[in-house]
Amino acid sequence: MLEMANPGTVTRIEVDGESRFKYFFLAFGASIRGFNYMRKVIGIDGTFLKVSYKGVLLVATTQDGNSKCYPIVWGIVDSENDDSWTWFLTRLKKVIGDTDELVFVSDKAQSIRNVVSTVFNNA
Repeated sequence: MLEMANPGTVTRIEVDGESRFKYFFLAFGASIRGFNYMRKVIGIDGTFLKVSYKGVLLVATTQDGNSKCYPIVWGIVDSENDDSWTWFLTRLKKVIGDTDELVFVSDKAQSIRNVVSTVFNNA
C-alpha cells in the first residue's frame, strides 16, 4: 500500500521463526531520490522505544543544502546489536549504494562501529 501511494518507496518487514515481529525498514521514494542531491555525510543512531512493545528505532539522516536535517531511512528492530545494525545498514546500502564519498557519523555504540565498515566497504 505504501509503495503504491509513494512511488519508489522501499519497505521490509521481517519476522522470526514463530511469526513474531523482528525488523521493519522504511525508505520513502522521495527521500531516496533526494539523497542524490544531499551531502554524503550520514548520521546514524538508535533510540529505545518505551512503549509496551519495546524495541529500538534506528534512523539514518543527512543534511540538505540549507543545513537542515534530511531523513533517509527509518527502521524498528528488536534490540540494538550487531545483527540488527547489519540488517538495517544492508537495506540502507541497497537504497543509497556504497561509494568512497560516504562518511558515517554516530555515537560510540560498539555495534555501529562493528558493522559500518563491514557493510559499507568503500565508506
